Amino acid sequence: MNRSVRTAPVNARSDWQQLFEAALLEPDPVASAECFQSAKDAIMDRIEDLFDSTSMSERRLLLSALNTIHELERLSKPEQGAAISRQLGHAA
Repeated sequence: MNRSVRTAPVNARSDWQQLFEAALLEPDPVASAECFQSAKDAIMDRIEDLFDSTSMSERRLLLSALNTIHELERLSKPEQGAAISRQLGHAA
């Protein structure tokens, strides 16, 4: 009986993790943006569906993944990259 209850969360977690990893490894910027959106959607679905019943460590992992996506998206914007280069003392 517990086995069927455990299976759904593990599969859901695997789905978002696979999408997140695929987004991180995608070399094409356009495809990467689409992959990040899919990963964010899957992470948010996981949070909404199981936030009350999941462990604190998984909550932290989900929030960390969302923060990572947000930072990578922020850094991938050309104007952000130029600003960061200027802050680091590099020519843009």
